[in-house]
Amino acid sequence: MSTSPVTPEFVVGQYDTGKLNLDGTLGHLTLEQSALLKKLWRKLLRSFEKSTKDITQVAQPEDTAQTVFKRSVRPRADDPDRSSTPQPEPVVASSSSSSSGIGGWFGFGVSKSSSDLQKKPAKEELLVGQVAPKSSLPPPFAKTGGSHAQRTIRDAFWGAVLCDHPDVLLLRFLRARKWDVDAALEMLLACLRWRLDEEIDWVVWVGESELNYKLVQRGIGVIHKTDRLGQPVLYIPVRLNDPQAQPADHMLDFTVYMMEVSRLFLYTPVDKVCLVFDTTDMALSNMDWTFFKTFLHYLEHYYPECLGLVLIYNASWVFYSLWKIVRPLLDPVVASKVQFATTAEELHRFIAPQNLPKAFNGGLDSFEFKYDLPEGDENKAMYDTEKREAAMQARDAACEAFERATGKWDDEGRAEAAQALIAASRDADKHVRARTMYHRAGVIDNTCKVEWS
Repeated sequence: MSTSPVTPEFVVGQYDTGKLNLDGTLGHLTLEQSALLKKLWRKLLRSFEKSTKDITQVAQPEDTAQTVFKRSVRPRADDPDRSSTPQPEPVVASSSSSSSGIGGWFGFGVSKSSSDLQKKPAKEELLVGQVAPKSSLPPPFAKTGGSHAQRTIRDAFWGAVLCDHPDVLLLRFLRARKWDVDAALEMLLACLRWRLDEEIDWVVWVGESELNYKLVQRGIGVIHKTDRLGQPVLYIPVRLNDPQAQPADHMLDFTVYMMEVSRLFLYTPVDKVCLVFDTTDMALSNMDWTFFKTFLHYLEHYYPECLGLVLIYNASWVFYSLWKIVRPLLDPVVASKVQFATTAEELHRFIAPQNLPKAFNGGLDSFEFKYDLPEGDENKAMYDTEKREAAMQARDAACEAFERATGKWDDEGRAEAAQALIAASRDADKHVRARTMYHRAGVIDNTCKVEWS
């Protein structure tokens, strides 16, 4: 079985009617879909006590970009010896090399020759944590659960859920695999393996402090308000990208972090993001297609069913020429979500003028991106070990309550347990996640509530 087929007409039709397609989403399931969700839960629960070492051999999708060393063992941004400490070569590895002849859009997935590996690091390696007040930095990473051999699939799953409704997460994988339960479970386990290998919990914990300062300042990926369907809009001004300005692993860190922060803006029934690639004044030197491919690859495999629309703004002949080469390489569902816009009328079809920055045709919003450094003591909740442990214990108890209700498949009990779990997760968030630029701007509060002024 499947949900409504995704075609360009279908995607645009949602904007013309102003109605999100909710087929196969939480609260909008057929009896058959509910039965398949229940089946997936039962299979997942039976695997919960297995060690995560059992999923270390799960095959990863092709073209998965990965760092070649653990993030959590890097010297901290505030380490006085960081600049003199021998660092692993900032190389990004891929499970398969590129054969298209197209470079990487930030250098991911491109096979490296030995001469490439001996090149000197890029100049822009300064991290936010090396510039921000020391009192703003999060404490040393408090990794829980130990190694793969010591952690369970249960630990990995609930770590991936974060503040989401757990059914929403599973439904993403079911829809992505056209309601094939076994394929959805395999995809979920591959995602959990990727999150463990890439230490996504570390990315969430350290936040902006371990991001490249100049890269963040450029505003290459910024979320601002919503489109006409209520989906958060992530703006990516291509002209600001300089593929040679930072080490490849810095861009990989930034990309993963941006994906995790985007999750904070999703809520039922809005569970997708609108991407706007602004190609105004872009040059060939700005293009690095692997970022584009890697970004969409991550959305497809590790953040499935999170992409609502890709809007290409002000495309030049340069972009159109490259697009003819790249489009056949994209997943058909992703390709169906790509639209082009230049005029105010075309843009307003997708984003209301009052939500659209003035830099865009017909935009009325005065927003201009400016990066503000982390502020002193903004992460003080992370230093309160007693409260953090209490919050995490409360969340663990909420997870167990949801598991019990799910085991019985008690609809009313599951609904209550899910709300209690979400509340406990949001309460714990400030203890395990460094505050973001959106917290400092007052867009997100410490209960994870999002409100645009």
